[in-house]
Amino acid sequence: MKKNGGIKVIARETGVTPESAGYLSSTIQELDDHLQKLIVEDKLQCAGYLLARHGKTFALRSMGPLRYDEDRPFLPDSIRRIASITKVFVAVSIMQLVERGLLRLDQAVAEIIPEFNKPGLNAITIFHLLTHTSGLRPDPGAFFEPYPEDYSWFRRKNWIKSALSGPQAVEPGKEWRYSSTCFTILGEIVTRVSGTHFETYVIENITRPLQMTETFFDVPDDLEERVCFANKWEYKWYQRNKTETRPKWAAPRAGGGLFSTMENLARLGQMLLNKGTLDGKRVLARKTVESMTRNHLHGVKNYCWGAGGTEMEYGLGFNVYSNNTFLSPGSFSHEGAGLCGLYVDPVEELVFVYICPLNEKYGWLPEAVINLRNIAWSGLI
Repeated sequence: MKKNGGIKVIARETGVTPESAGYLSSTIQELDDHLQKLIVEDKLQCAGYLLARHGKTFALRSMGPLRYDEDRPFLPDSIRRIASITKVFVAVSIMQLVERGLLRLDQAVAEIIPEFNKPGLNAITIFHLLTHTSGLRPDPGAFFEPYPEDYSWFRRKNWIKSALSGPQAVEPGKEWRYSSTCFTILGEIVTRVSGTHFETYVIENITRPLQMTETFFDVPDDLEERVCFANKWEYKWYQRNKTETRPKWAAPRAGGGLFSTMENLARLGQMLLNKGTLDGKRVLARKTVESMTRNHLHGVKNYCWGAGGTEMEYGLGFNVYSNNTFLSPGSFSHEGAGLCGLYVDPVEELVFVYICPLNEKYGWLPEAVINLRNIAWSGLI
């Protein structure tokens, strides 16, 4: 345990030096300093990151307290809710079913979910859901205007009807609107088409083959002490989900229900970097990964979170990059609220995972995402 700037940094030994991976050791210190500063400024509660290149992890580090009301340290193997990174597991599940011939991307959702069989909704396809271009309700806060309901629809018996309430803001395919509703619907599609509940499907077809042994929708009781909470709301939400019996009709936790660790997320990233395989297990076909991680949107505008109508690049469940300051063309990522992120740069063969739990007064913090990412890529030799 190393003391640095008043915040202790815990570095897990990986057996690989940064230099042997083609990375500057000095940049590791810069990453530590940057995150320590954000913790001291009370913008982050704690932070951790993992860097792997050419399939080998050369940095796995953490700092700050595990919980908002405790002094126990956030460790390199601490467990954290990964929020919307769950959507990557949804996308992988859908594409596995496409590979098996059970789904088509141009297939109307109404063929599977009858509630979509009405004017406007019947034009929505699985592709629209995967690319956030369905026109369905965006996440609360994406726009500065009221919506019929917030996430309360999630807990209703007729949750699909509730999720589809209110008028469509735009026609399918016309605009990028980030929507957890879309991915909850996709989770339901996985259940109906595969015959296995979405959450069980993910365990059986993704986390188990990838040996992601510490990735769960429900954290086992004996591992609960390792779970990171950044505020009282997170803890109450966790306890509510733990103690409630989920009815069979409950919406799948496909928009953001998984918990994981940095090392487990890196295994997912490495599988994608390897074009669908990890340790001899194939989870996706090579052509599937190539399709998921290239841009599928052309001339589609993004107005979410003040984007102002910029043209959006998006894959099948991933942010994709063709003209970023540091990321190589072909890089892809997904972030999660709270904050966490998984980035893959195929050109540099780099996987970057970060977990940066925010102080509850912040909804998002560019210094913990964009600035952090820029520092991380600047270390490549």
